[in-house]
Amino acid sequence: MKGRSLATALWVIAASVACGDATPEAEEGASADPARPIEGVFGMAPTPVGGIPSVVELRGGGAPAADTAHAILDQFGLEFSPRELMIRLGQPTLFVNSETLAHNIHVRGADTDSTVFFIDTDPGRQVEFVFEDPGAYDVTCDEHPGMRAFIYVSDAGYAAFADRDGTFVLEGVPEGSYTLSVWSIDTALRSEHGVTVSGSSTEVSVH
Repeated sequence: MKGRSLATALWVIAASVACGDATPEAEEGASADPARPIEGVFGMAPTPVGGIPSVVELRGGGAPAADTAHAILDQFGLEFSPRELMIRLGQPTLFVNSETLAHNIHVRGADTDSTVFFIDTDPGRQVEFVFEDPGAYDVTCDEHPGMRAFIYVSDAGYAAFADRDGTFVLEGVPEGSYTLSVWSIDTALRSEHGVTVSGSSTEVSVH
């Protein structure tokens, strides 16, 4: 197959990995309160395609330090949690089985459909894996086909899943010149833009 949820529409790679299991409602995203100024780089990106959100990445300028804490993808209640997970390239990912059923982890490249990682996960087992290449990955459990997750591995200083309505915010971006790229499972919607960040609020158009 070619190429949410987060408590908000944003994620800063070096700060934390935010987790959740459902796409946030539009009112929780960048457009939640029109009267409140948005701090950070914000705008509209393509909406999800086939249930897979688009990703906005910002490179250059004052990138934050790398986060070495584990990103965690759990298996519980016959679901992956979170259903979408963004991590930094080189950041260790911990796959966990927190229930009493045996599962497995089958990770494929979303753009290539090639297997990059497969392992059985018995109840209570934890397995660490480090992705070697940036990009999008589909995660399934072959024993329970209804279990699916999506991982995006970014090598950018800042990255975010766009919200269901396409809104996104990247917080804490210092002033400077950057390259902003948009990834979508639909290759026709992918794009790249030069962005100059000035002040505490910078709006960009990438939709």
